[in-house]
Amino acid sequence: MAFRAILAFVLSMLVIIVYDVFFVPKGHIPQKVQSEKAVSQEQKKVFQPATPKIVPIKPLKVKPTQDLGKEVIVSTPLYKAVFCTNGAKIKDFLLKRYRQTVDPHSPPVHLIRNNGILPLAIRFLHRQIPIDNINYQVDKPVLNLSKGGAPQTITFTASVSGLVIKKSFTFHSDDYRIDMKIQISNQGLQAFSDNLIVFLANKWPKKKDRYGFRGAIYYADNKFSELKWEKIKGEIVKAGKFVWAGLTDKYFMTVITNTQPKRSSFIVYRLSESRPSDSGEALVGEWLTPPLELKPNQVANLNYLLYFGPKELDRLKKIGYHLDKAVHFGFFDTIAKWLLYVLKWFYKYTHNYGIAIIILTLVIKILFWPLTHMSYESMQRMQKLQPHIQRLKEKYKDDKEALNRELMKLYKTYKVNPMGGCLPMILQIPVFFALYMALAYAIELRHAPFIMYLPFTHKLWLADLSAKDPYYITPILMGISMFVQQKMTPSTMDPSQAKFMHFMPIIFTFLFLNFPSGLVLYWFVNNLLSIVQQAYVNRKLGG
Repeated sequence: MAFRAILAFVLSMLVIIVYDVFFVPKGHIPQKVQSEKAVSQEQKKVFQPATPKIVPIKPLKVKPTQDLGKEVIVSTPLYKAVFCTNGAKIKDFLLKRYRQTVDPHSPPVHLIRNNGILPLAIRFLHRQIPIDNINYQVDKPVLNLSKGGAPQTITFTASVSGLVIKKSFTFHSDDYRIDMKIQISNQGLQAFSDNLIVFLANKWPKKKDRYGFRGAIYYADNKFSELKWEKIKGEIVKAGKFVWAGLTDKYFMTVITNTQPKRSSFIVYRLSESRPSDSGEALVGEWLTPPLELKPNQVANLNYLLYFGPKELDRLKKIGYHLDKAVHFGFFDTIAKWLLYVLKWFYKYTHNYGIAIIILTLVIKILFWPLTHMSYESMQRMQKLQPHIQRLKEKYKDDKEALNRELMKLYKTYKVNPMGGCLPMILQIPVFFALYMALAYAIELRHAPFIMYLPFTHKLWLADLSAKDPYYITPILMGISMFVQQKMTPSTMDPSQAKFMHFMPIIFTFLFLNFPSGLVLYWFVNNLLSIVQQAYVNRKLGG
């Protein structure tokens, strides 16, 4: 019984990790894939202008050779944004503080690339007015913001079919937020009614991060939801009281926020047509506003907040609008975020996330010391009772009721709880799993080094705690430590079960080979501390 506590804990962790890696669509909720003939009645009621009924939008086709007009460059200490005057759209967006690899000379991360559909293009749902492809006049060709400087604004203006369209963008020198204002003025003689669409589009390399996420995210009706890339088949239409919606991968996101949440719709689809030389995958999101009703000489102002940048929890929380919900660590999200806060607090003093992980592991071990100590002691006592238990099993092998009765008397006499070895470990599973999620998905560990080079060489090793150990040294050491811990742990299993348990370190070693090295470091240090604790218990109880 005693060793079954270890088995229960190890198997529970194995099941959780394997299930999370291979089967769980992170945060995914069932969605209804809708075709042009299957838009829900609720959505028809939400968006019902005086003209035709709503149908999902056809992908906006932009020819590769199309003239995008003049470039308008916005540079801040955090990013460089390149707009084009054709449609007043973004054609490129580079993050200056993030590189594609650990090499400090590698290119910066391109959050947005020209992929046929450009982010922040706008169009009307029903009227064929080419506001997405007309040339806008811009008041500033270049905008440079210095650190700590005041916000600055650029405005694009165009006139078409009796409408005057103004798109204004306000940039902040020390933040990734962009304030966007769309002003539509009806200068015609007839009333105007239609829905406005704002486009988002992301393109990612075909090579995927096995432990990452890419797809659509949104916060509507007081609930955070995700639509994983693999689950997006055809067009997906979501309606509700949206606060924000956007597109994301594991570490970065492009999001549009409604500063005054109203019932809106968000449509997501994978780009069906791409260039022959295109080596990436594109996902399109369309923000569909409620109907605009404009009488002659009437003006409508639509205010949005954009966030194009990293999924930094503290930064998103400071902005508000529930944007911090975009950083989601699964079922144990709250625990994972608390652990991440503690990890970052240690980092402030160590300036090394590897050392911060070791300290956090030590603190967790100290906090759970009484529980694990109780568990080890219980398993040790259960092992000493095995000869008595075996005699009772032989004596009452044909009378299970009498056997259980005698076993309870035995446990009571020696003051042993048969579940004492299992329950304390089960209570720790939420913390272990939450820490696993935090270490696997927190942007803080992206390209964060522990030991830059393999000792006595110039080969990079543990230079990125979000990537696997390139030489598999830490997974192998972790497997060895797990084997040592297993040998030291009291066993109450029969020989056949014990033989099976001998394979657990091997299974875990292979499972951890491609895990982020930050995770492997945590598990290895935790095993070492467990070995020390087990040695103490064994010595104390004469095991």
